[in-house]
Amino acid sequence: MVGDLELAAVPALLPTGPPGVEIRLDGLVVGDLELRICHGCRVAVVEYIRIDRRCRRRGLATLAIGLLRRTWPDYRWSTAPIERSTEALGFWHSLDWPGPLGEPDECPHLLA
Repeated sequence: MVGDLELAAVPALLPTGPPGVEIRLDGLVVGDLELRICHGCRVAVVEYIRIDRRCRRRGLATLAIGLLRRTWPDYRWSTAPIERSTEALGFWHSLDWPGPLGEPDECPHLLA
C-alpha cells in the first residue's frame, strides 16, 4: 500500500522545464527526481531519481515516472547516464521504458 502520494514541481530555473519534482508520501518528502524538458522539441530527460532508503521498494519511483510519462505522452524520453548497480538496472528494466537508458536524447535547446 502506498498511502497519499503527491508529486510537486520545484520551480523552474531554466526555460527548458522544471529542474525537479518532489515525491511526497503522506505529506513528507521521501524522494525527488530531476528532469530536463524541452516543450518545443517534446524531449524529456530523466537526470536522476532518489528515494529515501526507508521508502524504497514501494513503487514510488515507478508511480512518479508513470505519472510524468502520462503528463507528456508524446515526448521522446531518455535518461542521463545511470548507475550500473543491480538495483538501478533492475528498476529501469522493470519499467516499460520507451527510450534509451543512459544515453540522453537531447535537443539543441537542452544542450545550450
